Amino acid sequence: MPAPTKATSRTPRASTLSPRQRLRRRVLLGAILALEVVLLGYAGASVMAAMALMASNSSPRPMTQTPAAWGLLYQTVSFPSRSDHLLIRGWLMPGLLPDGKQTVQRTIIVVHGFPGNRSSSPVLRVSAALVQHGFAVLALDLRGNGESAPAPRSLGEFEQRDIVGAVDFLQTGALPFPLLGRPRVIGGWGMSLGASTLLLAAAAEPAMRAIVSDSAFADAAALVRSRWEQPGLPSWLLPGALLAGQLLYGVNYDQARPVAVVAQIAPRPILFIHGTADRSVPIVNMDQLVAAASQPPNAHVQTWKVPGAQHVQAFSLMPEAYVQRMVAFYQSALGPDSR
Repeated sequence: MPAPTKATSRTPRASTLSPRQRLRRRVLLGAILALEVVLLGYAGASVMAAMALMASNSSPRPMTQTPAAWGLLYQTVSFPSRSDHLLIRGWLMPGLLPDGKQTVQRTIIVVHGFPGNRSSSPVLRVSAALVQHGFAVLALDLRGNGESAPAPRSLGEFEQRDIVGAVDFLQTGALPFPLLGRPRVIGGWGMSLGASTLLLAAAAEPAMRAIVSDSAFADAAALVRSRWEQPGLPSWLLPGALLAGQLLYGVNYDQARPVAVVAQIAPRPILFIHGTADRSVPIVNMDQLVAAASQPPNAHVQTWKVPGAQHVQAFSLMPEAYVQRMVAFYQSALGPDSR
């Protein structure tokens, strides 16, 4: 007598399905396929948006002039950024004292905005004004700009390493003017991205003794969100773009928040400058930074709101007043040159 066979469960073939079951299957498969297409499309759009936001600038702005155009002595210098050792390039210009002697005792690290480089306006004009008032200047190109190494744009998260690398260079590097010695004290001036990056760097580096911040943003992520909305880009794409940026480039804009660390600069003095008509980085950014920087009881914060000035236009609008305020601030904060 044949052995009994075990009952096996089998998935019904399509031919055994009812018309309603076949329709449900087709709808389900279509929905899964559509979801995959949407997810792939979103991922692709997010990657493209991240590249537009953060990708290294393959064709940075060229140098338009050198300090020689202003009759200034200078040497081109290069040094590594701190921690990740990218090549950073810049100009070192000795200060010129009233008796004609040169000095590097009080050196100001000068940092451009984006897009730009150390020859951009008004960076070189500000550098020349500082030199003519007895301050040496180290004007650098942030990573991904000018002649410095290519790198993703992180709105200060990584760029601050370039500035503290400049501090390392001034303190221990092979300087091109050995007879002048090393700086006795170091300050900083920056505009826009350069100003925000200076605030981040100074919070971590106590050797930076005085900061002039022109048109700094308070929070990189908040600035990106506000600018994202202005051109009418879909808000649902931004989270994907920020996530793609972290995965592709390691950039996290939430780590570039000068407002969160600026209080750590106290008691070292800060001069905040901002135009009242700034639409790129609205003046509320300065208000937030000033409020945060003023929290410590030993804080030394000065402000100058320039009426009618648009983004980083205060110097162009009021050059004499700008230089007077800047020089007076550094004279008070850094002391006189003792040569």
